[in-house]
Amino acid sequence: MSTPRATIIIPTYNEAENIGPLLDRIVEVMEKEGIESFEVIVVDDDSPDGTCMVARRRSERDPRIRCILRKGEKGLSSAVVTGFMNARAPIAVVMDADFQHPPEVIPRLIRAVEEGADVAVATRYARGGGTEGWSPIRLLMSRAATLAVKVLVREARVTSDPLSGFFAVRLKSIRLDDLKPKGFKILLEILARNPCLKVKDVPYTFRERRHGESKLGFKVITDFLRQSWEISPMPRFLLVGASGVVVNLLVMWLTLRLTSYVDVASLAGIEASILSNYTLHETFTFRHFFRRDCKERGALRRLLYYHRASLASIITTYLSMRILVTITSINPLIAQFVGILLGFGVNYVLSVETVWECGRHGGCSGRVQEARRGD
Repeated sequence: MSTPRATIIIPTYNEAENIGPLLDRIVEVMEKEGIESFEVIVVDDDSPDGTCMVARRRSERDPRIRCILRKGEKGLSSAVVTGFMNARAPIAVVMDADFQHPPEVIPRLIRAVEEGADVAVATRYARGGGTEGWSPIRLLMSRAATLAVKVLVREARVTSDPLSGFFAVRLKSIRLDDLKPKGFKILLEILARNPCLKVKDVPYTFRERRHGESKLGFKVITDFLRQSWEISPMPRFLLVGASGVVVNLLVMWLTLRLTSYVDVASLAGIEASILSNYTLHETFTFRHFFRRDCKERGALRRLLYYHRASLASIITTYLSMRILVTITSINPLIAQFVGILLGFGVNYVLSVETVWECGRHGGCSGRVQEARRGD
């Protein structure tokens, strides 16, 4: 068989009412757009309602459609990766089976990748996009989740909708072995594990589910939180930073018991927290995010780099404490705490960029070309 132009991957669980009409609509749209060379892979997690059987009956009439039945394994993200591994086309489009993702957008996603993008994201939040039938509370929750993801995962900032479940990807641009799929947000996983991708937004209107029940529930939320924990160092960085606050203030308090020099006590607290934070970042925060070239520097050199990266934070912390104590006569411990909060953001950014991940966005061109060099 000739290589298809695109593979459309549809992960399913209990979508028997939707899958037949959706497959018919996809075929109609693709042929209308002049894209007759394509395939559709339904990846079903052994749905008790017979979703895969419905898809296989359609495949008897159209060999471009097939269903992979998974037994003993569940999860939307892992189902998508199964689809990637079985795709014959260079481009894979991922979409839901419930008609919330309109098939009419598929050709636009395919063309966006063919025109140079590594990933084309169908977005609700770019100009021209939107949501259909959402309450203000649901929209607010979605926007808040998107904002939180962009804060936690910097690679997510390349698109207006990093939590979209509707997207196309050039398969040679990503490393499937690096993916650790969990939960529902496979696009976020792809962006985080492949920081050099060229991403293009394609606006669309998210529709209401046609049949069946939404899969959103407590497990989906906990899976999302677990995924965020695994793909971003920031949650760990926050925990270590909180412990550093305790170390900082404790050492400062102990030093104030020995001397009346506030400056000496402040700097002692700062240095103690730097040493404590560095040790925990080495063994906990960045253990899974180390770049090889960062490791080759050696622990002592990284410690020196961490001091350099913390210099702006040290200056911010100390000056804030000194200004507050001088102007307001506030308790030095409270003033120190305010300074710590102000210096945290700078400390995180510089630590990521120069100590443990070494500016991992640098040299993207070479790594993307390496990923694209064929099978």
